[in-house]
Amino acid sequence: MVTGFDYLSHDKALQEHWLRRFVAIIIDALVIYIPLSLLSWLVSWALLWPFFVMGGIFFLYCALFDTVVGGTVGKMLLRLKTVSVTGQINIAQALMRNVSKVFFPLLLIDWILGMAVDTQDPRQKWTDQVARTSVMLY
Repeated sequence: MVTGFDYLSHDKALQEHWLRRFVAIIIDALVIYIPLSLLSWLVSWALLWPFFVMGGIFFLYCALFDTVVGGTVGKMLLRLKTVSVTGQINIAQALMRNVSKVFFPLLLIDWILGMAVDTQDPRQKWTDQVARTSVMLY
């Protein structure tokens, strides 16, 4: 059984791909969390409540941008594009592939599971495999 980790250990292009994806998610988190944190602070919301709301907003932001333009701001800046393996990405695929972004530990688990299973495309996290999507360099 060949896993994504096997490919990752010796494929420099794949290592760069995953580094780009990691940096893109950091950029996207900053795009969403900084303005929402400032808004939360300005209106004196409790600190815990906005983080649950922010996770939901982050999930919707990622799904919407994947559907409409093929990627989030972070992905676009790093020349990455979300694609369906069967044609045009649809909203159901975008929602499925981004569900783990509601809570960061779920995203980490999603990445690890995607790399741990026998895969045809080592660029896929687990929810990409389920949704039949992938992220490609353009």
